[in-house]
Amino acid sequence: MVDRPRSPRSASRTPPGRRPAPAGPAEAVLERRIRALEEPLDVAVVRRSPFLRLEVRNSLRGTSYRTMFPTYPSHEAALCTCVDFARRGLGTCKHLAASERWLAEHGSNLPTPPEPRPDRPASAVWAEIDRRLASSPPSPRAAVRLRWAGAVLFAGSEESVP
Repeated sequence: MVDRPRSPRSASRTPPGRRPAPAGPAEAVLERRIRALEEPLDVAVVRRSPFLRLEVRNSLRGTSYRTMFPTYPSHEAALCTCVDFARRGLGTCKHLAASERWLAEHGSNLPTPPEPRPDRPASAVWAEIDRRLASSPPSPRAAVRLRWAGAVLFAGSEESVP
């Protein structure tokens, strides 16, 4: 079998309803911001202390992810439980973009979430993350290992992070 070069016309085609892959990190971040605007993402406060935690739901897909802002009101160290955030290394995802947009509109009057259980001090949380990283199950994918260790930050949530 001979490999034939694809014609420029067929190479540039994108399946219907899908965008072409972003060319670089800046375009990838912009794509996530656009998707946060286009998709029906609902944001709700889960917890305010010790870190601001939000839940972002996509009603069409039936998915729900948690975002966390440990340095709120700064968004510098924000985290998300989605696979895109863990794998891509962009430091953002559509859930964080939706959360940031929601906080820009509602941040000054955040609703009070249900009373949380007492939290552990931050030093105990990071000690547990270090312990989990040291004893993490072998995985060919680093993202799975990091999500397993980082799930300690979201302790107390109903979700199970592998």
